Amino acid sequence: MPNFSAHFLAWVLFCFSTLALAQGYEQLYSDYRGSLYQIRLIEKSSNSKAGLGSGFQISADGLLATNYHVVAQAVSDPDKYILEYLSTDGTKGTLELLDIDVVNDLALLRQDKPGEEYLQLATETPKQGETIVSLGNPLDLGMTLIPGTYNGIAGGSFYDRIHFAGSINPGMSGGPAINTRGQVVGINVATAGNQVSFLVPVDKLINLLKHFHQRNVALDLQKVTYQQLLDNQQRIIDSILEADWQRRSLGEAKVVGEIVPAIKCWGNSEEDSDNPIKRIDKGCTGQDVIFLSDDFNTGRVEYEFFWLESEGLLPARFYAEYEHQMSTFYPGNSAGEEDVTNFRCRQNFTSQPRNGNGPVSKPERSKKPLISRTSYCVRRYKNFPDLYDIFFLSLSVDQKNRALVSHFTLSGFTRESADAFAEKFTSEIQWH
Repeated sequence: MPNFSAHFLAWVLFCFSTLALAQGYEQLYSDYRGSLYQIRLIEKSSNSKAGLGSGFQISADGLLATNYHVVAQAVSDPDKYILEYLSTDGTKGTLELLDIDVVNDLALLRQDKPGEEYLQLATETPKQGETIVSLGNPLDLGMTLIPGTYNGIAGGSFYDRIHFAGSINPGMSGGPAINTRGQVVGINVATAGNQVSFLVPVDKLINLLKHFHQRNVALDLQKVTYQQLLDNQQRIIDSILEADWQRRSLGEAKVVGEIVPAIKCWGNSEEDSDNPIKRIDKGCTGQDVIFLSDDFNTGRVEYEFFWLESEGLLPARFYAEYEHQMSTFYPGNSAGEEDVTNFRCRQNFTSQPRNGNGPVSKPERSKKPLISRTSYCVRRYKNFPDLYDIFFLSLSVDQKNRALVSHFTLSGFTRESADAFAEKFTSEIQWH
């Protein structure tokens, strides 16, 4: 027979543990709510809110931390916007921007009137599966507590982000994620939905604080951002060029696969009876970008390949069809005319052996060479003159009914980094 006493005891223990957990969360919110703030972007002429985020006090003298993207508009257009804070008890005040880390999406500010409470920054990393709590102001509904779990640093990114199993919603950006001892372990930054969210690790904020305290001159925002972007692109290109590049088959060609874990690849094939051309796609891209403004992001690495073939088309018709299909390429990042110059392109037509490089075997010499048209386009960042977006597109056809299209975009890289990548990239592509 069922052991009703055991079931009853288990139910009682569950109820008590659930109640204790709820009381624990209530106590956490009560203990630390005084350190939490709503960060408001105020449009000066209308004196109205133009954006909202969250922040938290981290020192007795009124230092606040938040995400860079929460304050970015005030950074890019200080004549139009100002920053204000609103405490959980209704106190309002103004904020001064002190320092930024655009790569890790962090900003450091100071209140005009410091609050009495502030949070401690954790010095120990949480254990896998440990309960942590995200705090913030979702959808302007007031400060909210979201419990979840720490799942370590998320894989597949050029930028360290904690995988948080909990729901971070718009407006919570810049708020703290704390452990059960009330210490900050991360900063809310993004969500992928379905209880998958991301935090900036607290060590990035600790590094920003060190940078701020070591400075003995006023912040030159453009210079700081410029140096951070330069250092970041060098870090990324070094990791890519030092990696072991693996070729993957695509049709009758060999192309580049996943170079580093931060770059993910996908594939697809299209074979439609109404379309005389069969197409096989392979695309690879870095999962994250650096936010500079609502219309400008950078730090992207992506590359794509398209194999096209047809058995029933004359060469001239096939050429026209694949030219039409490949006419819609564009850079993978967004930028406005105030951010970048127009693209300047260099085109080249080449005839090359079918295997792409190296000695050509005797049977290969009897085959017609490949005809390739290559476009190499660059646009310069207006505020960061040594950084560019690079757009590369190569169309190779064997004069019959097969073609290979290769493309890559690098955003926010130096010409030297881009040239090194392009040389390696093109040398890895081969036809069988």
